[in-house]
Amino acid sequence: MVLGSPNRSDHESRRITRSISPLPIETQTAFQINPSKKRGIHRLQAGDDKGGREEKRLREVERRKRSKFESEAIRILLGDPIERPGTPILNVDYSVTSGTEQAELLEYLRTLDACSRTPMEDNALKLQLRKLWGGQSSNVPKFSIIEPLAQAIADGAYSKDPDIRVVETSENLRKSLGKGLDRPIFIPAGSQLSNEMAERCRLNGDVLSVQDFFDSILCDGTQKMDVQDTGVKSNTNMTKEVFVEEVRNRYYHPEKRSAPWNGLEIGDRAGAFKGPSEIGRMNLLNQLRFLPSDSVGRPTIGKGIRKRLDSWYLWTERGSISRQHTDIAGLGTFVWVREGGKYWYFQPQKKASDRLLWREQGAEGPKGYEDGWVKKLLRKNDVFIMPGGTPHAVWSPQDTLVVGGHFCLRMSEIIRGLLKDEEHPELTNDEAPEDIFEMLSDYLNRVLNNQLMVDDMELYIIWLELREYAQKKSIPAGPQPTEMRKAHLRRRKDFLIKIKSEDWLGLLQRRLGLD
Repeated sequence: MVLGSPNRSDHESRRITRSISPLPIETQTAFQINPSKKRGIHRLQAGDDKGGREEKRLREVERRKRSKFESEAIRILLGDPIERPGTPILNVDYSVTSGTEQAELLEYLRTLDACSRTPMEDNALKLQLRKLWGGQSSNVPKFSIIEPLAQAIADGAYSKDPDIRVVETSENLRKSLGKGLDRPIFIPAGSQLSNEMAERCRLNGDVLSVQDFFDSILCDGTQKMDVQDTGVKSNTNMTKEVFVEEVRNRYYHPEKRSAPWNGLEIGDRAGAFKGPSEIGRMNLLNQLRFLPSDSVGRPTIGKGIRKRLDSWYLWTERGSISRQHTDIAGLGTFVWVREGGKYWYFQPQKKASDRLLWREQGAEGPKGYEDGWVKKLLRKNDVFIMPGGTPHAVWSPQDTLVVGGHFCLRMSEIIRGLLKDEEHPELTNDEAPEDIFEMLSDYLNRVLNNQLMVDDMELYIIWLELREYAQKKSIPAGPQPTEMRKAHLRRRKDFLIKIKSEDWLGLLQRRLGLD
């Protein structure tokens, strides 16, 4: 029935008319009553408020610009996610032949592993924020973002005194070294710095793979090299000299191996420092006129393949284990995994009790340290940098090639480390370089002749360390000294005479203005 039909009463018509009376004024501005033929009724539609829609669009554009700017700022602060390659890991419960050195080493590794913990790294909070920032959307409640951070803080994951500093760029490494190399530094594979190192090696034609290593370094089967054979009987010297051809055959025919061989540091034919450029620039071994080489030798046919201090390779077969030790003469060490993987155990030595225990009983085993041992897995292209004198042990769960080198950032550390090695030769795994005293003499002469600039604090520490070194007039050779140790102690006596004849302590004292 049509509205206003004469068939309706006036009262009914007025009632219906009131029920569809016009909308309020404020409502009419937002809506229009547009005629529609659909089902024969009028349809209410939203009006085209072009000004409001344009304003809303501009606000949305501005919000997206701001969000993009904030996201880029956060990305710069946190860095891009890093993908590290996986490394197959062996269980420590693999079978060995009883009564061999390998069996004892495996028992040692199980004890060490039980005394170890995962490292507290100074980038733990950054990694967590990076993960949350990349995985959360705008409609996620704040609790889901804050809760894992709060839990990690409560668990002590973000320690102010980390075991390891993690750096991803050259700039971050420079800043970290500026604070002093007081703990290990880790450069993860896939980071900008690790990629830069790999590119530099590629451009220089250096060894990049195991195949390159056997094609260019261990290529002459008539040369000789030292290995540790873990298949020998217990309490037997593992180190022996073998032909390179034997090592090559074991690589190409691994099914013929019995117990693993651990190839000791192998000389680099190129001899260039392959560590991070920032360390290379600060390395005193590069700055001095004399680079120790005679004792460790450049690769020479007929004289074996021996390492240089600043550049060498490590080739370890699957299952190789190195007991806890420190590297020689207080020198820092970098290792860069080219293929394979290693578990690197180290003792933080943050506590005085741990430092004392290491000095007195370091060769007896991994137990008893208040702060325990830290266990870090190094994968392909990971780089690990250790301060001089860091106790460490290593396990290779698979065939692994490492390029490494020693370096010196402060000469006072060499003087201190040299005295420790002389007093406790059982704590290091190598002999002091033959030319270490020539290097020290050259350094002192250059400093005192103003040919090498050293800050007063380092100069003062050198004076203290050299004075303590000179006060140790006699160092016992020990119960079973090697010929190299005997020769080193003879050279030490000559160096003590030179300290006095050159009056190095007096010259340093006057340079520092000490009474």
